[in-house]
Amino acid sequence: MDQKRIDSIMKKLEDISKRLANLDPSIRKPAFEMLAPLYFEEDEKTDIPSGAKGGAKAVGSQLSDAGKFFKNFSHDKPKDNVHLISSWLYSQYGTFPITVKDIEDMGAKIGLIVPERPDKTMAVAKANKKSLYRKVGSGYELTVHGEAYMQKVYNVKMGKKARPAGDKE
Repeated sequence: MDQKRIDSIMKKLEDISKRLANLDPSIRKPAFEMLAPLYFEEDEKTDIPSGAKGGAKAVGSQLSDAGKFFKNFSHDKPKDNVHLISSWLYSQYGTFPITVKDIEDMGAKIGLIVPERPDKTMAVAKANKKSLYRKVGSGYELTVHGEAYMQKVYNVKMGKKARPAGDKE
């Protein structure tokens, strides 16, 4: 990061801080969360990947915020939402066996409609006649072709975060 950009960010943060100083301490954090995206909107627009496809606007800069990521895509079919959720999980935690519970919980959290049996969707999912998932234990893990599909369609990269302990079955 160059010094100009650091100075710009610091100036914006100082401005937000001044504006929030007069607020009740109990609402400062929610107010900051509402204001910060507005202040840094232009910064996100500069991070748009050159090869972004479909609704993948500034996805690279938004992977840490699930809400923004999911708003960038709109699918008419619930089966496509399974792939969208899988791509989000892949972008955060890399490859691991994705369970029905993972899909259903994320779908409910974000407000996406998912099929009644997401496991069946993953079992038969193919692109270019190649399986996107393989059965591993009680879940489905992305295949190499599945990873390439997620990277191409949703413009994500493999995540390296450790899954929270409560997410594992």
